[in-house]
Amino acid sequence: MSTTASRQVERPSGVKRPRLIRQASAWLPQRDPEPLPLQDLEESDALRWVDIYGGDLSNGEVLALLAPICRGGLTEKMVRDLITPQRFAAGGSYRDSNAVITSGFRIRHLGSGTNGSEATNGNGSPSVLEPVQMLVGDDWLLSCWLPARVFRGMDAPVPVADDSSSGLYLAVAKRWPTSNASTAEGLAKLVRRELSGGAVYRPPIN
Repeated sequence: MSTTASRQVERPSGVKRPRLIRQASAWLPQRDPEPLPLQDLEESDALRWVDIYGGDLSNGEVLALLAPICRGGLTEKMVRDLITPQRFAAGGSYRDSNAVITSGFRIRHLGSGTNGSEATNGNGSPSVLEPVQMLVGDDWLLSCWLPARVFRGMDAPVPVADDSSSGLYLAVAKRWPTSNASTAEGLAKLVRRELSGGAVYRPPIN
């Protein structure tokens, strides 16, 4: 996972609200993953990965939405940890459960500023920090993206594209069939590997 940034950050403003369920998919070893609606994923015998945006969710909403996916393995405390922003990367387990939670963030380095100037963070380019929590159960994985932050000193709000999850999903899906992974933790390791690399986002040219 990416290391914690030392510089002060702020949330970007003026961006569209991300969709709630960003990805829901079933994963069988050595096969391409299958995107599924939540109601179909509930019945799947494969590993189940649901990726959500948690910026506007309450504990009760998440528990009602995702408990069927986890088949009794999701608790209110797990949900609170999943959707609550953490300042530093952390990890932990839960009593009477094999579930483990970790937190970190993805760093995306942007190109030029939206007004044509080079908006930088002092290191050559502006950066967007996207916090993400990962809760790993026996045969399920929940990931939750939290509101993104940008470095202070930028000359305009950054239009953060709602592609973090889709890009991550596609990268993991490409590696999965040949990875020999067969468990939720194996899937989570592939996700963490992809998160550890910075991504470049360049605003579209009008």
